[in-house]
Amino acid sequence: MLTDKTAYYEPHMPAFVGKDAVEKFHQAFFGQFNAEMNAPVADVRVVGDLGVVRGTYTQKVAPKADGAATVSDSGNWIVVLQRQGDGAWKWDWVMGNSDQPMPGTTADGAEESALMQIERDWAAAMVKRDMATLDRVIAKEWTNVVDGQVTTRAATVADLKAGAYQFESMTMRELSVHVFGDAALATMIGDVKGKYKGADISGSSRSTDFFVKRDGRWQAISTQSTTIKP
Repeated sequence: MLTDKTAYYEPHMPAFVGKDAVEKFHQAFFGQFNAEMNAPVADVRVVGDLGVVRGTYTQKVAPKADGAATVSDSGNWIVVLQRQGDGAWKWDWVMGNSDQPMPGTTADGAEESALMQIERDWAAAMVKRDMATLDRVIAKEWTNVVDGQVTTRAATVADLKAGAYQFESMTMRELSVHVFGDAALATMIGDVKGKYKGADISGSSRSTDFFVKRDGRWQAISTQSTTIKP
C-alpha cells in the first residue's frame, strides 16, 4: 500500500513521509494504544493512473496504561493513489480530518466565552468589592495559593468586606480557557494595582483558575498564582 514517497497526514501531527516513517509511527502508536476503527468508503474516482478515495471514520482509542480513559473520535479521510508499473495501486497521499473539537475546546466556543466573561466579572468585582458577583463565581471550597501561601475563601471575603484589600485596577492578558466536560481551567497573566492593609501589592502574576460546573453554573474551586519577578 505504501511507497518511499507516500505522504501520511494525521490530525494535529507533522507529516510522515515514506513507508518506513509511517511504519514507525504505527509501531509506536500500537505499542501504547488499542484501537477500534471503522472507515467506510463514500466515493471513488479514477482518472488514468490516479485514483481518489474518500470516506468517513469512527474510532475508539484505549490507552494500555492502567486507569487511562478511552478516547472516541470521528471524521473524514481522503487518499490519493497512483497505479504502479506492475498495475498495483499504492498510496501517494493519505489525510485524515477529525470533525471533533480540539481537546479542551467545545464545538461552538460558548463555554469558553462564558468562562472568559466570568474571569472579567470576577476581576471587576474584586475592584468594586461586589460581594454578590463573588458569591456567584467562587465556590465555598475555593482556595487561593499565591507563591505557596494558601488563603481560604472565608479569609479573602472577610478581608474584602473589611476593606483590607483596596484595588485600583485588576486586568488580565494572555487569557486562555480549556474546557473538559464539567471541568475547566483558565490561564492568564494578571496585572494588579492596589494595597493590602496599607502595603503596596501591585505587580503581575501568572495564574491558573480551576472551575467546575454545578447545576449549570461555572464556579471557581482553586486559584494558583506565581508572582512575576521584575
